[in-house]
Amino acid sequence: MHLVVITPTLGQSEWLEATVASVDLLRCSKQHVLVAPANVVPALVARFPRAMVLTEPGGGMYAAINAGLAAVREWDVFTYLNDDDVLLANVAALVRPVATAGSRPLVVYGGVRLIDRHGRRLGAIPISPAPSLNRALYAQRIEPVYQHGTLVTRAAFEQLGSFDPSMRFCGDSEFLARACVTGVPFVRVHGPAVAAFRLRAGQLTKNRFAMLAERARVDEKLGLLAPRLTRRHRWARLVFRAANFPAYAERIVRHGWLSFDDLLMRTG
Repeated sequence: MHLVVITPTLGQSEWLEATVASVDLLRCSKQHVLVAPANVVPALVARFPRAMVLTEPGGGMYAAINAGLAAVREWDVFTYLNDDDVLLANVAALVRPVATAGSRPLVVYGGVRLIDRHGRRLGAIPISPAPSLNRALYAQRIEPVYQHGTLVTRAAFEQLGSFDPSMRFCGDSEFLARACVTGVPFVRVHGPAVAAFRLRAGQLTKNRFAMLAERARVDEKLGLLAPRLTRRHRWARLVFRAANFPAYAERIVRHGWLSFDDLLMRTG
């Protein structure tokens, strides 16, 4: 099984070395692809000789991810990693279900840790405890899965038809939601977090108005939202909240009574 990790970058992130090092530490067959503007490609080639460095094609981050995947001929599973985030040692737990999937479409996901600009723990992202709940959670605008902690098989990528390059903020959310509504199987891996999402000043996730507007586009495009909530929806929400009680409790202890969105906005 061959893993490809795509990192779109402008080559300016002060955490890019940590991002690349986290991929280098993975004990599996892998290829890390950095997709960057032409003017920084030579410098990145010199800094990261183990990585493949490509010139970004234009069209934004999600077009860059599609281009990176297209450039690697032989791969079985992929993830993409922002140039300030890191994979953690337990990402190996995601590889095991993929290794037994063969050529079947599959999305495997696990926990994601929140860290600050210095790498210090801030908490954890609440995620769905069971894939059977995911569709009902999307129907209530509850994000069940986060890109930072996922691996996607090549068969799933080919079935879904790549990332939507018209998206600026929510292309990863749209891709995973599209996988859910079209019936791609999901597997939840429990245990320690598999990746860390760095909260810092200046990141795109802090543009809340634009994020919400694009998220509304995703909801409409995929028909995610339920016209009315049923008992099944309420049960899914209850199970989600109960399973994520430790994440909520840690957030309250560390940051007070902030929602997850408020934490994203204020930390950095």
